[in-house]
Amino acid sequence: MNSASEQHFLAGKHIIVAGGGIGALSFCIAFHRLLDDKIQLPPSITIYERDTAIDAVGREGYSLSIRGDAFSGGMQTLQKLGILDEMIAVSNPGDYFTLFDKDFSPLVQFRTPPVEGLPQSSMRIARSKLREVLIKNLPPSVIMNWGNAVKSAHELDNGQISIDLADGSQEICDLLIVADGSNSVIRRALRPEHTLNFIGVTSILARTHALDKLPAPLEQTYGGAIGGDGHFAFVASSDQTSALWSVSYLCDTPREAKSAGTMNDDEIDAVLAEARERTKVFSEPIHTLVNETLRSSVTIFNAKDIVPFRNHGSVIFIGDAQHAMSPFAGNGANMAIMDGYQLADQLIHAKDLNTAVRLYDDLSIPRSKRAIDISHRSITIGHSQGLWKYMWVGIARILGWYFGLSYRDEQELN
Repeated sequence: MNSASEQHFLAGKHIIVAGGGIGALSFCIAFHRLLDDKIQLPPSITIYERDTAIDAVGREGYSLSIRGDAFSGGMQTLQKLGILDEMIAVSNPGDYFTLFDKDFSPLVQFRTPPVEGLPQSSMRIARSKLREVLIKNLPPSVIMNWGNAVKSAHELDNGQISIDLADGSQEICDLLIVADGSNSVIRRALRPEHTLNFIGVTSILARTHALDKLPAPLEQTYGGAIGGDGHFAFVASSDQTSALWSVSYLCDTPREAKSAGTMNDDEIDAVLAEARERTKVFSEPIHTLVNETLRSSVTIFNAKDIVPFRNHGSVIFIGDAQHAMSPFAGNGANMAIMDGYQLADQLIHAKDLNTAVRLYDDLSIPRSKRAIDISHRSITIGHSQGLWKYMWVGIARILGWYFGLSYRDEQELN
């Protein structure tokens, strides 16, 4: 801890944040909130983000689960940032997870009491809405550069970092926070040994156009259904008027990925026909959701993750850039929010940069490893075949651990 008479190691320094996503914005808000008068000459912070300001809150068509269980901690962290109530106000219908049979009858519902001090235990929120609230609460002192991504970074002999920007310019900083996502270009340049790994499952996913009414049970819950034939379906509200759906299956090698908006009409027709075939074992609401698909949202996605790694020096990786996890973890947003807050906390309160980085990694790596490990178990169970119906108690206990249920809660489920 720095005494009042000591100069903080970040005093007068320049911090650049590569990426303007959830982890990056959480870091900037947390740093400002925790700063108080602990650094007499606070560092300047600049964000470089590849999106335009319009894209940042307009194009993202999927939703995220933010939870308040002891493991996830996203709700608690948003509360510490002073923006939880604002997030809840724009959250989606359906605030708890359900594991369904193939006919969408509930096998297990995870409706846990909220942690003391929280108004509710979890929420589902559109990523665009979550990011919009974060941007709205960005401190005025943070310089936000839209439409100009960090393309590469070079560590200099004096410990500073030189970055190359998409517009062809260069800049020097004292600390680089890398939050440019799972396909991080900076990680590929500086830490090429840490690569994304295909984890054996491919998904077809999309969202619907705006609906007159969300089909049951999405007005109350979201979750996944086990087909028993190797397919797993997921349904959730995408925002307050539309829904997202996916169907996934195990495979030895990844297929050609297709991002939303990159397929022609014939390709979209073929993928939707494949989705209908893969979901034929399931009952409603999956068929309605597929039929009401917004065609431009159709995506083919190969699930990948990365083994979390320790940081060193003046380049600090956070969020998916450090510990990418597949959607089956259901925890990427929670981890990113916690990363931003905990890194800011350590940078402000530690005695030096090396200590701050070590303490941050000590917090981030174990929880992200656990989330990734649980996602692998969830993939195996969700895509199981044959005797899967006799495994639901085991599923409840694994997912109960995942969602923070107590043993007593599990006994009541039994």
